[in-house]
Amino acid sequence: MNFFKKYKILLLIILVIFGVGFGFFLFNPERFFGVYNLWFQKTNKLLPPVDAPKGEVSTYKGFWMPCSFMNDGCQPMNNTELLKEMNVNIIGIAPKIVINSKGEINYFPMEFMEKRLSQIVNKYHSEEIRVFISPELGFSESLDLGGGEPKPIPREAASTPGFLDKYDILLADLAKLAEKYHVEIFSPMNEPDMKLGNGVVSAWAQNILPVIKSNYTGKTLWKVGRGDNAGNEITFKGYDILGIDFTAHGGDENQSLADFPSTARGIIDGALAWAKRDGIETVFLTEVGVWGGTIKFSDQGKAMIHRIIFQEGQGKVRGFVILDPPPDQGWSIKNTKSMDEIKTWFTEKLN
Repeated sequence: MNFFKKYKILLLIILVIFGVGFGFFLFNPERFFGVYNLWFQKTNKLLPPVDAPKGEVSTYKGFWMPCSFMNDGCQPMNNTELLKEMNVNIIGIAPKIVINSKGEINYFPMEFMEKRLSQIVNKYHSEEIRVFISPELGFSESLDLGGGEPKPIPREAASTPGFLDKYDILLADLAKLAEKYHVEIFSPMNEPDMKLGNGVVSAWAQNILPVIKSNYTGKTLWKVGRGDNAGNEITFKGYDILGIDFTAHGGDENQSLADFPSTARGIIDGALAWAKRDGIETVFLTEVGVWGGTIKFSDQGKAMIHRIIFQEGQGKVRGFVILDPPPDQGWSIKNTKSMDEIKTWFTEKLN
C-alpha cells in the first residue's frame, strides 16, 4: 500500500503514456481499417499492379462491397473461393471521402489508399475477378471520417459555385490510381443524384467526365441512386455504362413483393430509355437487393426480392451487382436463401 502511495504519480504518468500509445496503435487508419489486422499483422506493402482478367464479359455478375476498401473483413462475401464458386466476375468498392459546407474535403492519405487498392486488385485479379470503384462522398461539417451511412449534403452548400472543386482534384488522383491498377470500371461518385440533387449533378456529370478520361482509359460508369426520376433531369452522355440502384419498398412484406415486379420493371425500362436517349449501350443494376425496410422481411421474402430483380433484368441489362450488406445493415447474405437464389442465377441462368 505504501509503495502505491509513494509512486502513484509515476504510475499515473506511465498509464497515460501507455494509453496514448495504445490509442495511436489502435486508431491509426492503416491498422483500424484493415490494412493491418490488429492481431495477425496483415501486409502493409504496396503491391505491384496486376493485369485485369482478359476477354470480354457477356454479363457482369458481382457484389457491391463498399466498406471492403477500408477493411476486407467488414464484408461477409469477401472470400474469393466463395465468390468463384458463385461465378462472380466483379466486385465494387467505395473509397470514403467527406466534405463540409465550404467544399473542404477529408480522406485517408493517398499513400494509404494506393496500398489498399493495390492489395484489393491483387486479391481479386489473381482470381479472375474484376474491380470497379465508386467513391462514397458524405457530409460532415467537422470532416469526421467516422463509419455508418454517409450523411446527405445540404442543397444550399451543394449548389454553391466551386463547391466540388477540391473533390474534383482528388477524383483526378483516384482516376490515375484506377488506371495504374487496371480497374475495370470507374464512377465519379456513388449515387451523386441523392447526395447533391439533380440540378447540381446534371452539369457536373458532364464537367467531370473529361477530368476522368484524361487520367483513366477504362470504362466509365454513372451510378444513379434514384432510378425512378433522376434521368429526367440528368444527361448521361459520354459515359460507357449507366447504373441504377433500387430495392423494394418496406412495410407489409406480401404487398411489397406483389408490387415489386412492376416497380422493378418500370425502373429498368426507364433506365434503358435514358441510356438510349444519351447513346449509352450498357445498363447495369449497380446496387440492388435488400436494405432499408426490407431488412425486416423473412428469409424467403428477401430471396424473392433477389429473384424478381433477376427476372425483370434478364435479357435487358448487362450487369447485376448485388449489395453485400455491411455490418451496419444488420443482416448477412451468407448462408441464406438469398445467397442460394443469387448463386443459381449467377451459375445457371445468366450467360
